[in-house]
Amino acid sequence: MSRHHHANRKDLSLWAVFRAPIMLFALSLTGLVGALLEDGAWDVIGSALLASTVLATVWALVRSRS
Repeated sequence: MSRHHHANRKDLSLWAVFRAPIMLFALSLTGLVGALLEDGAWDVIGSALLASTVLATVWALVRSRS
């Protein structure tokens, strides 16, 4: 039995399709605005938030190939 559940096209709601991109957009936007408007800790937080989008993309690519 496979651990991965592949949803049928009918099973995918609009929220299921766009949930991850919306979350990544929100993280990126928060990181960019925070790093541009404030210095110090916000630079580190902004970098981490922007890096999270890159890490999520790499994770998705690695997961799709395995």
